[in-house]
Amino acid sequence: MAPTIHVNARTTPKIRAEIQLAPPSVSDAALARRYGVTKATIAK
Repeated sequence: MAPTIHVNARTTPKIRAEIQLAPPSVSDAALARRYGVTKATIAK
């Protein structure tokens, strides 16, 4: 059974994995702009 993703969710499991694998040289602000979320979301 696949996990249910809320229709208003800004990130998916795939995007969260990409964020976690981003190199430390990429800033939170840059990731936030790339994925259309806030820096606080990236920090989580």
